[in-house]
Amino acid sequence: MYSAHTINKRTIRDSAGTVWLIAEIYARDVPGATSIACLVFDSQAICRRYWKYPADWLSFTDERLLALMYVPRPPL
Repeated sequence: MYSAHTINKRTIRDSAGTVWLIAEIYARDVPGATSIACLVFDSQAICRRYWKYPADWLSFTDERLLALMYVPRPPL
């Protein structure tokens, strides 16, 4: 899923033991894209896409990065 279109990625584990692949991907081929890229949080059970995210997300601690998933997103 995240190969040729991946810009950056990280794999982290949350406090419940869930493994998350967080990937910044080019979104030009994504229907309804609102930006050139998006940040995707992907686990075995959940996949979340964020169109607005901090440019320096790679420098975040694991805890801070996971906290992004709980920040309310503006409607599209």
